[in-house]
Parts: sequence; structure tokens; C-alpha cells
Amino acid sequence: MFDPSRRRLLQTLAGAAMLGATAAASAQSGANVIKVIVPFVAGGITDQVARGVLDRVSKSLAQTLVIENRPGAGSRIGSETVMRADPDGTTLLFTNPSYSILPITDTAVKYDPVKALAPVALVGTYGLPVVVSNRLPVNTLGEFIAHARKHPGQLSYGSAGMGSGAHFAGEFFQSLTGTEMVHVPYKSTAAAIIDVAGGVLDLTFDATAKSYADAGKVKIVAVTGKHRDPRLPLVPTAAESGLKDFVLGSWLGLFAPVGTPAAVVERLNKAVNAALADPGLVKQMEDLGITASSGSPLALGSAVQQDMVLYRRIANDAKLTFRE
Repeated sequence: MFDPSRRRLLQTLAGAAMLGATAAASAQSGANVIKVIVPFVAGGITDQVARGVLDRVSKSLAQTLVIENRPGAGSRIGSETVMRADPDGTTLLFTNPSYSILPITDTAVKYDPVKALAPVALVGTYGLPVVVSNRLPVNTLGEFIAHARKHPGQLSYGSAGMGSGAHFAGEFFQSLTGTEMVHVPYKSTAAAIIDVAGGVLDLTFDATAKSYADAGKVKIVAVTGKHRDPRLPLVPTAAESGLKDFVLGSWLGLFAPVGTPAAVVERLNKAVNAALADPGLVKQMEDLGITASSGSPLALGSAVQQDMVLYRRIANDAKLTFRE
């Protein structure tokens, strides 16, 4: 005799399978609106690039993509919203290295960046300009290092707060150069660079520094990325300046919930790569200091894994402690 409970179980499983197949088919056919969460306020670099890329992806897919800004908790709110979403390709995350750094800096964050979301596409990479006060008698990264070594504990660097990208950059820089500086945390890098321009602060790392340098208010002596900033072709990388291990690059990328069908991920990946072949978008990104990237989801997954290794090493070497 057939067990009724077994029949109900089989009916439930069949229904779930049909639902999953329907959702995947809808995502692939373009029947649904795709919501893309940006875990930061509108108007920032991540948000600007997201809008440029996704506008072209929307046209390529003939499907509506709607950006929803969900800032808060260092990007945790937006990221975890996507982690909880149905894996049907209709809810995505467009973010930056805060996604992989956050579990290192906030012990309340329990997700594993390598496993928590499915990489879809690496969109772009960029380094941080090394910004120095005009009051210092230096014009190159090497001269700044020499000056800092002669004045241990007397120079200061600013960041957007404990655990921010500029904070890690400052600690990494000190560990590689044997220098000792005072960390001054601000609420934003915008506030830090204002004080560098005013001569109150000696150093910061800020992607928006070009306008200050163009106005002669600060000096940009190097960039931390693997490649030169497209806006600053005459400014060398730190590696080109002799500090070969000071490579601290950032990225922008698109993620989906774990379990999203491979066909959906592939379709989205192809659409993003097609968007990044648009010269207009490439120029828009270069104007923000970002080099457009393309490739398989593995490239983004690799960037996350490299972040985890590097930032944990920086935190351990500098004995950084964050929220308990």
C-alpha cells in the first residue's frame, strides 16, 4: 500500500522543482524585472558605474533592471538582502571590496564571502591615489617614505574610519616601509582629503583626489593599483616607484544568490561583458579612474579570495582590532 505521507512528499518536491524551473525560465526569457541592489548611497563611484553598466545590460537583455540603493552597516544590509533572495536571477548585488572585507572588520558579520554569493561578472578595477600634503618637502613616493622614516610618529594619515580601505592601505604601507604614522579616522575620505589640502593631515588614499591635485592643493605621488590610473597617466604605480609589494587594488562586481542556475549566470555575464565593450562606458569608467574588466565569473571569485588573504594578513600584521 502506498504511504500517503510519501505521496505528499513527492508532490511537494515536484512542486518545488517546477517552481524553480519556472523561475529560471522567467529569468532567462526576460519576463521578470531584475532588481539590482547597490549597498551604498546613490551618487558614489560604485553607484555611478552600476547605473552605466546596467543601463546597457538592460538594453542588451531587453529586460528591465532596477537599481535599489540599500546603504547601511558598511554594505552589510544590502549584501545580506541578496543572500536571502530567491536564486532565480531576479535579485542581484552590485558592490565593491567592502563585501569581502566586512567579515574581517566586523565580528558580527558571519557570512563567508567566498561562499555567500555567486560571482557573475568582474566589472572594473582601480587603485587608490596616494595623496600627500603640499606642506611636506616631497614630490615622489620614495621621498615621502624617506621623510616618514626620519620623523617616526610625527606624520598622520586619514581614512574613512576603522576598517575602511584607506585604513588598510595606511597600515599596509607602514608595514612594508617600516614607517610609523598616526591614524586619524574620519567619517569619510572626503573629510580626510579636505584636511590634507588644508595642511592639517599629511597623507590619505582617495580615488577622488584628482580635482584637488589639478587645483594644486595636494600632490598625488603614486597609485596603489596594478596599473596606472587612466586619469593620471604620468603618476606611477607604487610598484613602479620601488615599493613593489604595495599593490592594493579595488574592484566592482556583480553577484547573484547562491543556487542561481548556471544558464542565468552565463546570460548575465555575457550581457555585462558586452556592455564593457562599449567605448562610451569605458570612457565613463576611465573618467572615474576605473579600468573596465571582462571575463568569466571566476575572475570575480578570484578577486574575492585574494581580498580575504591580503586583508586578513594586513589586519594580523598590524594587530588591528575591530568591533567585538
